[in-house]
Amino acid sequence: MGKGQNEGGFSEDQLQMYRECFKLMDINKDGTIDKNDLRGAFDNVGVLMTEGELDELLGEIGGPCNYDNMVKMFQEKMAGEGNDSDDLIVQAFKAYDFEGKIDSKMFTHALMTWGDKMTKAEIDDIFGEFEIDEDYMIKTKDVVSLFVAQKEEEKKEATPPPPEPEPVPEEDEGDSKKEKEE
Repeated sequence: MGKGQNEGGFSEDQLQMYRECFKLMDINKDGTIDKNDLRGAFDNVGVLMTEGELDELLGEIGGPCNYDNMVKMFQEKMAGEGNDSDDLIVQAFKAYDFEGKIDSKMFTHALMTWGDKMTKAEIDDIFGEFEIDEDYMIKTKDVVSLFVAQKEEEKKEATPPPPEPEPVPEEDEGDSKKEKEE
């Protein structure tokens, strides 16, 4: 278990974020998110959901949608078979890698064409996280780090040891006397 994480693998900061999100979604403030709360939460962000979509989302919880059950569902989803392994995600990005960089135009085309197709707005939002050079290239490591969680040890860069102070040459008493005499 990582530093600062509970038994479910979430840090206290993540749990606090989930608490705040839950409170925002629990519109009637009864401690349980029901279909009306969920509909209202989606309406607030401009997304209209059908009855079936709302039922499907609430059905994923497996009981009343209170804070504890919501966190439990997130834990199960993050640990489940439905998520791609980090290695698979890294391999997918490496397929576009050329000398440590990814061609942003080719990458944009792939994101808009295959799999869960992304919109131009979604891509612009994600690409806002990257530095794109004059050749329209993005550093592969920047792309990978956005999509794959890195361990704290991997994030830390090696810090060079502090420079050792240069030894001060000691004067020989005999030399200093000679200088004074001259």
